[in-house]
Amino acid sequence: MFFVLFLFAIGRAEPLLRTCEPIRVEMCTGLGYNMTGMPNLGGNDLQQEADYTLKSFSPLIQYGCSSQLKLFLCSVYVPMCTEKVANPIGPCRGLCENVRSRCYPVLKGFGFSWPEALNCSRFPLENNHEHMCMEGPKDKGIDITAPVDPAVQKFDCGRNYVRNERGICVPSCDTNVMFDDSEKNFAEVWVTVWAMICFVISLASALTLTIGGGRVKARPLISLALCYCMVSAGWALRMFSGRMSSYCPNGGTPEDGLSNVNCAFVFLLIYYFGMAANAWWVCLCAWWVARVGLSWPPEKLRSLGSVLHVCAWGLPAAQTVAALVRRDVDSDELTGTCYIGNRNSTTLLALVLIPDFAYFLLGTFFLVLGCVCVIRRPRPSAAAPLTASTPRKESDFLGTVCALYAIPTFCVMASIYYEYTNRESWLRGAKKPALWAFLLRHLMSLFIGVSTVFWIWSMKTVTAWRAVLRRLGPRKQLPVKVPTMPVLRYVPPNVPSTLSTSSRHSARPHPHRKPRVHHVRTGGETII
Repeated sequence: MFFVLFLFAIGRAEPLLRTCEPIRVEMCTGLGYNMTGMPNLGGNDLQQEADYTLKSFSPLIQYGCSSQLKLFLCSVYVPMCTEKVANPIGPCRGLCENVRSRCYPVLKGFGFSWPEALNCSRFPLENNHEHMCMEGPKDKGIDITAPVDPAVQKFDCGRNYVRNERGICVPSCDTNVMFDDSEKNFAEVWVTVWAMICFVISLASALTLTIGGGRVKARPLISLALCYCMVSAGWALRMFSGRMSSYCPNGGTPEDGLSNVNCAFVFLLIYYFGMAANAWWVCLCAWWVARVGLSWPPEKLRSLGSVLHVCAWGLPAAQTVAALVRRDVDSDELTGTCYIGNRNSTTLLALVLIPDFAYFLLGTFFLVLGCVCVIRRPRPSAAAPLTASTPRKESDFLGTVCALYAIPTFCVMASIYYEYTNRESWLRGAKKPALWAFLLRHLMSLFIGVSTVFWIWSMKTVTAWRAVLRRLGPRKQLPVKVPTMPVLRYVPPNVPSTLSTSSRHSARPHPHRKPRVHHVRTGGETII
């Protein structure tokens, strides 16, 4: 009794050393324990990856070379976890050697070697207070010379799964795990149409704002339109290159997305400029606060613009470098587009969802701050001629653009969070994802680029383009002015140059008419 109390006191005094989670792998449920911890003994960081790997052993389990095979595999890839022990509790060496002696001949007969992750020397000899492990029940006698099941001949990663270059089983490129072919075809048409519309409109908006057109003059709007132009170009490149060419060039065998040129370019265009668009929205809100709320002069706005350029292009570049270091670029099942976090939920959370949420919070803060400054400060109806104040219509329009951008951003974040929380259940087949949530995400990610047409919908745009076309068009040649020489007349000294008027006319000038002066050429004049 005293020994039990002593162990209980020690357990209460020890801090929590490991975070455990419930077992979500269907193959490993009902084995005597229900908690596990990651990473496992096979090098997987997520239960989803462990599930893919365990499914590769399904033909061997169905063959029945060892009754302890299932327990042994689960103890390696889904080990027992307790918060009182720092290390995961895996199999003992005796359990490993017993399973290997019965199942390795089957693998060797079909040209497969014993996996390195299942090397028996990695496991403790016996279960004791220093090294805890699972021994398992004694194996039943099984005739390993029985006819081989044909499923073993295809021993790989199971149905609809293939093994990538890292040795991890992932869904094959032509399989339908979460979506069927009709949903994929509709999503591809949906994204293609909106991407082309966004590309044309955003490119026209960027050019119009550059030449001085548009409804309002704001430098961040040019960069924002340019970002959406590049994002839509990435989607268009994916559609023209094909679904499989970006991630599965070998017709069903996935490879690292960065090893394919098309896949790498698509990822860089969509991810980098998509994050840069979010950063430029934050910069636009900050620029609006400085110009309208704080009434900064043009000199200070130019200095602020330099800082905004460094932040808006530098932060997404750092995120892109982190994504390239992780080498977690892969293909989306629905649209076949290369992006990050399509199969790894941790990457989706760290490099997509959290940055989007951070940009959203920061932009909302500047937006609220600008609204407070504008409400407290009275604004004139028109700009004063000698000040740098902004007209009321322009400031209201710029604030509206900043506020409306938050709606598509929130919709995209909600869709990503929906995928992050339900992906594992979709892969297990427990439930099916909603197609409209993914279609809404793709539409909202391009909606701001489409809405830029309202930025340039004004007579100022027509005037700016007319001026550009006038400068680029053929120029009319102006008439050449020829200088005229003065006329010099030589009048002899004895000949009068003018004669008196006729006697018929009165010498008195007419009251309503100017007097006429007649010049008579005598013929002796010389014109030079």
